[in-house]
Amino acid sequence: MSRFEGSVRLDTIAAGASVWCGALALFAMRSDPVLSPDSVAYLSAAEHFHRGAGLTDFTGEPLTVFGPIYPLLLSPGGRSLVWASIVGAAAVAIATMLLFVLLRRRVRPLVALVAAIAFGMSQGLVRVSSTVWSETPYIAISLAALVVLTRTPMLRRHATAGGLLAGLGFLTRYAGAGLIITGGVMVLIVGWPAQGRARWRLVAWYLVAAGLLPLAWVVRNLIRAGDLLGPRFEGGTSEGFDTLVERPFRAVGELMMGRGSHPATALQVGLIVLIAVALVMAVAAWKRPTRILDVGMAAFMITSLVVPVVARMVTSNDIEYRVMSPMLVPIVYAAALAIDPWCRWRLGVALAGSAAVLWAYQGVVIAIDVPDTLRGSAGAHSAFSPQLYDIVATLPADVNVLTNNPQRLWWHTGHEPVLFAFTRPRPGNSHYPLSADDTLHQACSGTTYLAWFEGLANAGDGPHERRPDLMQVVDLHVEQTVPGGELFQVVPRDMSLCTS
Repeated sequence: MSRFEGSVRLDTIAAGASVWCGALALFAMRSDPVLSPDSVAYLSAAEHFHRGAGLTDFTGEPLTVFGPIYPLLLSPGGRSLVWASIVGAAAVAIATMLLFVLLRRRVRPLVALVAAIAFGMSQGLVRVSSTVWSETPYIAISLAALVVLTRTPMLRRHATAGGLLAGLGFLTRYAGAGLIITGGVMVLIVGWPAQGRARWRLVAWYLVAAGLLPLAWVVRNLIRAGDLLGPRFEGGTSEGFDTLVERPFRAVGELMMGRGSHPATALQVGLIVLIAVALVMAVAAWKRPTRILDVGMAAFMITSLVVPVVARMVTSNDIEYRVMSPMLVPIVYAAALAIDPWCRWRLGVALAGSAAVLWAYQGVVIAIDVPDTLRGSAGAHSAFSPQLYDIVATLPADVNVLTNNPQRLWWHTGHEPVLFAFTRPRPGNSHYPLSADDTLHQACSGTTYLAWFEGLANAGDGPHERRPDLMQVVDLHVEQTVPGGELFQVVPRDMSLCTS
């Protein structure tokens, strides 16, 4: 068999394995994907775009707090969970194949194949892909950018295409700013040996391509909503430096260990894994000649770690396993680099194969268990107060609905718009609760109700305790009380305020 025939056969096997990994993700979502509040925001924007209402969400306001790429991918199906499942599974399959393409350029073909399969079947990727989140498409786009930017020789078209992909990564999740930095580092290193203007030519093409679409999106946000990247929690975290730094390591540990892992153990595992990855990357960088793929993967690892920490310092954004899931790429890459030299011996092959099988088995276990997590999904009608959902669903279409549970209320009732109100701003929320002026405006503009869900963490001791400032301008009259919730009518405290 010729070398070409062997390569074609391996590519075919890798393609089949990638489809298998996508099928595993689809199997995990056999009873529906899991929904978080952010998932509903994505689906509401997709539904609006599907109906021709543009990129707006359940509030009726322009989508700004999230990038547009993931809602656009979901838009052919609107709010269909079947289509969302297909998008997630396809992203897993594509990411698995792209990682194989990258690894084949760096390690033995068989090692590349096994590592790619282990990545596609990892419990971390299964967990993330089985929830309607933007991280899985982002991982696929990131790998596509790395594949393009490691073509040799790097030509103008490669730098431009890599820049466009990096820009799309940013528009998939704003933490994708790290992908733009990663690509910039790679292009700069490739062009550095050149002299004069030639040194910066590739960098210029890359930066223009990477910034074109994000700049257009930011300008659109400023025009439509007055915010660069949507309303954000004002003020960074007050945590100490030690706590702040521990968060991403703990999240990586949970990504590796799975649901229910003890925080202290997850922190230890995360530290060990990332220190090991850093050592492998350092050894790879020490060897000569320096490989642009190693540089790119190291930069991707560093930015995937640093950007979430900086975001938390600035806006107090959450750092959880979902946010750190792109770290699976450099983790698997480093594992392949470390294992590759040992695979010249049978014992090394046996040990590496056994580890990959055990790793993949954990992914299968998670896939089997995903339906059990649907009870905690935002798509679960029984959560918090099903009777209150049903009451809101019967309200006239032209009334204003405020709530402390906007995503779930929109999902279960279809009422639009649904506005977040009467609770305190919290770091990590994707929507900002209405101000006193906006609350009064709603009460003055027509019949307005507040659907209050008592079981939510943001409910406290009720709307009066949560937002006493709003009680200066509006009154709440109880309309109905049901298990787990209340429906209030919101009226101006003084009608003269409506004309002031």
